[in-house]
Amino acid sequence: MASTVATTMAHQMPPMPLPAMPRIRPPRMLKGTKSPNTDPQPPGAAPKGKWWVQGRWRNKGSNAGKHVEQTQALQVAKALRHETHGLDIYAYRHVRTNQVVYSLTRTLQEGKILKQLVFHGKKTVPASVRTDTWTPYFSIHFPPTPAGALSGLFAFQKLRELSLQRQLSPPDDLIRVTEEDVQIIKSKIGTPLELQELQAHDRLTAQIPKVGEILPKKLRGRRLMDQKATSVADAAFVLDWISSGPGPLERLTEVAVNRLARHHERTRRARRRINRIREDEGAQQKKIRDRITLALEQRDQGDKSHLPIPWKVLLQMSMENHGVIDGNGLADVENVMELRSAIADWQAYCELDAKDIDMDLWAKRQLTGREAERKAINEWFEVNDTPMTEAGSVWKDVAAAREAALADFDANEGASLKVDLAGKEKPEWAENKTVEMFWADLNDGLFASSWPENVVHGRLAPFGVAKGRVHGRRSSVLSSSVHVIGSNIDDGWMPRELAEPYAPAKRAVIEELGAGGSDGHQQDEGGRPGSSHVSAFREAEEESLGFWGRLRGMLGGGSKQRIAEEKQWP
Repeated sequence: MASTVATTMAHQMPPMPLPAMPRIRPPRMLKGTKSPNTDPQPPGAAPKGKWWVQGRWRNKGSNAGKHVEQTQALQVAKALRHETHGLDIYAYRHVRTNQVVYSLTRTLQEGKILKQLVFHGKKTVPASVRTDTWTPYFSIHFPPTPAGALSGLFAFQKLRELSLQRQLSPPDDLIRVTEEDVQIIKSKIGTPLELQELQAHDRLTAQIPKVGEILPKKLRGRRLMDQKATSVADAAFVLDWISSGPGPLERLTEVAVNRLARHHERTRRARRRINRIREDEGAQQKKIRDRITLALEQRDQGDKSHLPIPWKVLLQMSMENHGVIDGNGLADVENVMELRSAIADWQAYCELDAKDIDMDLWAKRQLTGREAERKAINEWFEVNDTPMTEAGSVWKDVAAAREAALADFDANEGASLKVDLAGKEKPEWAENKTVEMFWADLNDGLFASSWPENVVHGRLAPFGVAKGRVHGRRSSVLSSSVHVIGSNIDDGWMPRELAEPYAPAKRAVIEELGAGGSDGHQQDEGGRPGSSHVSAFREAEEESLGFWGRLRGMLGGGSKQRIAEEKQWP
């Protein structure tokens, strides 16, 4: 009886709440605290099949090894993008709404693309970026120099500002109803007979807006999202702005002198703080350069402190940076070595000190140039309604007014720089203002009324290609990707000859070995390459097929395909 009462009382009593237990976290390690995970690799030979990971010899397939390999691969790819930051601008267009977004990388990054999409109503901003709905539109490439990087970042900023301004504060004629809009609305309401019936019952007037009224919300959103033509006009406007401005050396000198002038006006405490920031930036730059060496330089065989870069990451880096995979790294990377050489030339050319500048005179000179530019802009728009006409552009008049004002100032007031930079030998890229612009469709360039003379137009490559060395001497295509549209090169959007996986490798081998027997090889009677050409292509093909592809070829599965390909040789 007592046991029964005790049991029922236990179930009838409410549960006693437990006191909240404080969460005890381990103390956070301060910056610079020595840890076993950061110990360097010990001297001596490394154990076979082991890598020095987090202060211990571990297998590459261990959890710690996989984590370090993934982290290191992301850091190297990001560091290589940082090296050429600002030299390239890529524009992508939405296939349905014609929205245009800009990116500094060849691949779309969701976190940076969604910020450029403006809300115009329900379902106008997607939750995520779908790669199958965006297509490459055009790309802009600046010279691999410090001035080119500055121009690229300036153009990227202005293109985004112009796109945002046009959507948030559109011109009046862009959001007004036109006769074409009325016809479109009528076609969506119904057939001509249905329209006559609605008009007879006086029910058509409320559904069709009048010409000159503000567009309905849904149509207005579609009109503002369509940036296919306006983005091209913006690109021509910004490139004309840059090309009509100061030259590369003059622009870099102005930036360097302005930095010295601002530093001279700071207090002693602020200077110490800025110097500490510069030291931290220098350490960060050194860390980035060390990470880049993992991709661009061959490491010692005894160095086991860094894992090799994964193959997939090498392919992606080869596509993005136009490099050739050689072993565990990249070679012949475009722009990187040229940019480093240009930076070294600029540092040797411009060695300025605060004592070499007359601060008051320099500030007065800058103000004179800005006033001349503002006056020229006002005079232009008093006569013209658009910034570019057949007779010229506003930026050409601004450049002429600025140069004339600065020349008069230097003649009357004297030189603000005590150092004569004109006597020094200028770098080779001092007058290089060439800008390359590639198009998915060259006809889209006609949306702009005119282009600057220094802009060179070409056709955009339909897909990115990763190349690798074949036995250390020839380069062959290892993989291809369109980066944006779909995930395969045979998803139907491109021509069949471009969708063949090994057509680029075939053309590359033919071009390298010679088309007319220039390297000593002959062709057969049908005009096809000789046996040495075909064997060279087969060698490159087997390199790109992988193990299972070569195994299928050995078992006879690829013999019919190979015979068919040999018959298709030009």
